[in-house]
Amino acid sequence: MPPAYRSGLSGADHQQKEKSMTISLYDAVIPTQLQMIAAVRALVDKAKAHCEEKGTAPEEIIGARLIEDMQPFSYQVKCCREHSLGAIEAVREGVFTPSLTAPPNDWAGLYEKLDEAKAGLEAVSEAEMAGFVGQHMEFRFKDTVMPFTAENFLLSFAQPNFYFHATTAYDLLREHGLPIGKRDFLGMPRMKRA
Repeated sequence: MPPAYRSGLSGADHQQKEKSMTISLYDAVIPTQLQMIAAVRALVDKAKAHCEEKGTAPEEIIGARLIEDMQPFSYQVKCCREHSLGAIEAVREGVFTPSLTAPPNDWAGLYEKLDEAKAGLEAVSEAEMAGFVGQHMEFRFKDTVMPFTAENFLLSFAQPNFYFHATTAYDLLREHGLPIGKRDFLGMPRMKRA
């Protein structure tokens, strides 16, 4: 059986796959985080508008939880900042320790976290990210210490956490009846320009 068939690729797809594609750490992290930060900001816009339209107290959404033992919507938004820009800041320092500060309790505070993340991510350069590759860093919390290279921290720890919190924020709003869908979660994809 030809290798292309075993892998599920057609002959043309297999030839295309043989062409290598290199992706920088910057390209693997920053553009998608900016896309998702903008999408989460738009979700906050929709949550705020929903509260105003329905006469719902903002704290009902800002403090909403999927289940009692999970963190509220405000925490999910805060963690989008912590696992995007906060992760970059941690790599710069060589250590990531989760922030124990309380999440914002109003719309302005949520916007501030997201706007801070956007501005900070936009200021990160490709050269700085390239310089992170191979750099030692650690996750530290209480007695737990997890050693990483910077790239493995960003790609295997921070990025999955980032998506978890963005997804949970979206899910909380869906659960509270907001008319949002997958396009709201995805934000604006980076499509090919003509």
